[in-house]
Amino acid sequence: MVVLAASITTRAGKPLLSRQFKDITKDRVTELLSNFQNLVANSNSQHTFVEDEHVRYVYKPFEDFFIILITNRQSNIIQDLDTLNLFSQTVNATLRGFDENDIFHNAFEILGSFDEIISMGYKENLSLSQIQTFLSMESHEEMIQEIIDRGKEFDAKEQRKRAAKEIMRKEHDRRMGGGQYSEYLDQPKFGTNNNQTNMNDAYNSYYSNASNAAQQSYQHLQKQQQQQQQQQHPHQHSPVAEVASTHTSQKRGRISKIGSTPASNIIITQGLIDEPENTSGVLITTKETISAQITREGDITSSELKGVLELRVNDSQYGKISIQLDSNKVDFKSKALNFKTHPNIDKKQFLQDGVIGLKDSNKSFPPNDQSLGVLRWRKTGGSDDDSIIPLKVSTWVSESSNGLTVTFEYELNEDSYNGGQLQDIYFIIPILNATASVTDGDAIIKGYDDEQGIVLYVKDLQQGEPGVFNVEIENVEDEDSLFPINVTFINPNGSSDISLCGVTADQIVNTEDGQPIEYQALSTLKNDEYVVV
Repeated sequence: MVVLAASITTRAGKPLLSRQFKDITKDRVTELLSNFQNLVANSNSQHTFVEDEHVRYVYKPFEDFFIILITNRQSNIIQDLDTLNLFSQTVNATLRGFDENDIFHNAFEILGSFDEIISMGYKENLSLSQIQTFLSMESHEEMIQEIIDRGKEFDAKEQRKRAAKEIMRKEHDRRMGGGQYSEYLDQPKFGTNNNQTNMNDAYNSYYSNASNAAQQSYQHLQKQQQQQQQQQHPHQHSPVAEVASTHTSQKRGRISKIGSTPASNIIITQGLIDEPENTSGVLITTKETISAQITREGDITSSELKGVLELRVNDSQYGKISIQLDSNKVDFKSKALNFKTHPNIDKKQFLQDGVIGLKDSNKSFPPNDQSLGVLRWRKTGGSDDDSIIPLKVSTWVSESSNGLTVTFEYELNEDSYNGGQLQDIYFIIPILNATASVTDGDAIIKGYDDEQGIVLYVKDLQQGEPGVFNVEIENVEDEDSLFPINVTFINPNGSSDISLCGVTADQIVNTEDGQPIEYQALSTLKNDEYVVV
């Protein structure tokens, strides 16, 4: 037998889909299907096949439709009917309902099963289960490939993050006064008693990549140990305090070679985000991360904001509480913000009243002095939408006698960000093996990274004080080679009312007596992928 085409039509003659297995044009198939309707309408036979002078039509009605096989007249009618039955089984297995929309929705799955049954016009020796297996294997392979591709993208992103963190770690090492050779001078000599140092490095390496709760627990333990050491040795200095005190000790213009080894201890390099002593028993922390793509002219291409509201309780008497958010600053029913509450939080109460409380009023928040994320949100911005952009950046590129000069303009977006300042602003230009110099402005060249490029640093930026600086890059002629430029910044210790989307606590109430209780609050902001393209 030779199957020329397999089709599905309505009983009124409307073609819905068709697969040709031989070289037949669409117009020819349409003509044959139209002829089929005339033959069926005029046929008094009880058989489910009709013929004309050229082809044979083997068909099967189901609901308001026909499944039709168009074969040559010399084919074996018994085999034709057996093939038709297999076509019918695959269609029934694919469709959930029998209407045109369902057929159109599953058109590609139906045609895929047709291709498994017929190859080059001839039937394959397959069962329905084998056809379904083959189709699922194809989808499985595609899914595996998608997972591999996502994994590669994630690895590349993580590698960029590690490189940026390494730059920041090296910068903090230099702030401690060691210079470019500090990483070698600080290492213990061979044969010395350095077990404690190695253990500390191992703990730092592990907890730098652990969960937020584990990091906070480890930091809390470190603080307790430091307090005990200070009581025993009051004249010794804390390493963390030394880093903070030397934060501004770097001289401008120093250039050093920055390595590309991934950083192992990133707790301090993330902006020294230290939570205050929780004297009141309750701490509210708003953490937000912003990603954005900005054109060279300063226009916004896309942006994404992710945030989490964390609750930390260290006293059991404050376990049964509810958080009243400020409804004047944000609409909790707005579709622009994708809010998601913790599974144990009463979502209905949150959407109606902006209150974060437990579903079960008999239960309490865990008083374990660990941060618990109770609310998450996500907002995306499209083209020319700067509603969640904290830092505006634009660039000007011009030719110089030795290469190209890039002028950076940057300022806080007063319409969306009321944080007052941003700290540790880095601009990373992806030019390798080049010489650069700041010709005007307050920027500092911090080094040349083997993978990232030229690293420029601006200490901080205040509200209402825009910044400008020029950097000249020698022996570069192609402007496109300067982009994309990565920008990093943080606001590690913002006040409680700083939030790009407006999520702030108004008051916290004891659910047992309805009385407000005192609490402490802070907010943090940092960037993820913030690039100028």
